[in-house]
Amino acid sequence: MIEVLVSEKLVVRVPCAVIEHNGKVLAGQRSAALSFPLQWEFPGGKLEKGETDEEALAREIKEELDVEIEILNKLPETSKDQGWREIILVPFVCNLKTLNITLSEHEQILWLTPGQLPTLDWTEADLNVIENYYEYLAAKK
Repeated sequence: MIEVLVSEKLVVRVPCAVIEHNGKVLAGQRSAALSFPLQWEFPGGKLEKGETDEEALAREIKEELDVEIEILNKLPETSKDQGWREIILVPFVCNLKTLNITLSEHEQILWLTPGQLPTLDWTEADLNVIENYYEYLAAKK
């Protein structure tokens, strides 16, 4: 009998922020050195042991953009199976509490109207977040 060791798939929870300000939404372009180089995303990052989604998001936004956020609403989670790992995006609609953004991880950021979001080259998982964000906006009207 031949036994094969199969490792478990890595599942990574990634809270992310759909940051609204003055009718626009913040998009961040990923660094050329990261996976999905130069694609666009909603800023955020991996959950650390013992953190809630909200705590991780506040920490990541402070680390990546040097601003504080107010978390308003959670959108539906989306996932992207990459074979060896599954990324679960946990998006939250947020407002800025502080306004002076300093980039530490992104190539650049853009403020876009919701209608302009599809004009960028988004990561696949973030495209699903945009769809859910549009549903959220439609339900608010």
